[in-house]
Amino acid sequence: MLDLLHRREPQAWPAAWGLKELIWGSVLGLALFLGSVVLAAVLSRFLQPLGSGAASVRSAPLALTELTLLMPVWLFAARRPAVGWCGLGLRGFRALPGCLGAAALLYVSLSVNLIWGLVLHFLGWAGQPDVLPLFGQGPAGLALAFLATGIVAPFVEELFFRGFAYPPLRRRFGPWWGMAISAGLFTALHFTPTVFPPIFLLGVFFCLLYEYTGSLWPGMILHASINTLSVLAAYLLPR
Repeated sequence: MLDLLHRREPQAWPAAWGLKELIWGSVLGLALFLGSVVLAAVLSRFLQPLGSGAASVRSAPLALTELTLLMPVWLFAARRPAVGWCGLGLRGFRALPGCLGAAALLYVSLSVNLIWGLVLHFLGWAGQPDVLPLFGQGPAGLALAFLATGIVAPFVEELFFRGFAYPPLRRRFGPWWGMAISAGLFTALHFTPTVFPPIFLLGVFFCLLYEYTGSLWPGMILHASINTLSVLAAYLLPR
């Protein structure tokens, strides 16, 4: 495992931004994210006369709120000539080990989620919020939920928490503490304390894939697979 954490060359962790940029980027990202949520809620209120059958139309702006997290990533890192999007982790990777690693961690993640779901059921605690009221019923709601959680969220969150946040944390605190802090920030974004343990573990898994492959794409594949399976379960499986 220690060899895994030193697999990448030092220059693969760009030093063009540090903790100061991460702090300011996090503050800006949070402000933009919350502002976009409020704006989406206001637009949804104005679209209320469309009726309950147009829930997907009303929630469409909310599905794209996470895109605001790309602004601090671009402002504090990607726009710098020495970094670019490739320097943030959008680079190629060896397909076989990358996909096998993502598949193995997908199995572990689903197992952990199953066990944690049983724990929540035994304790009588609520789990992840239901996405059906948020995006609406039917094929349109399913398509919008897939767009928001299966495509937008994995791409944006991996860029922000692993591509932008993790490198300066790794340089300052080392790989293990860097993973823990990055996973903690990722967990806090989900706002539901009862799902924090498995979400934190997922954040660590995404960092491990980034360490092992040198690319964000395997983590995005894992992230998208988990979110897509969750959406399909919510819409297609009987309660």
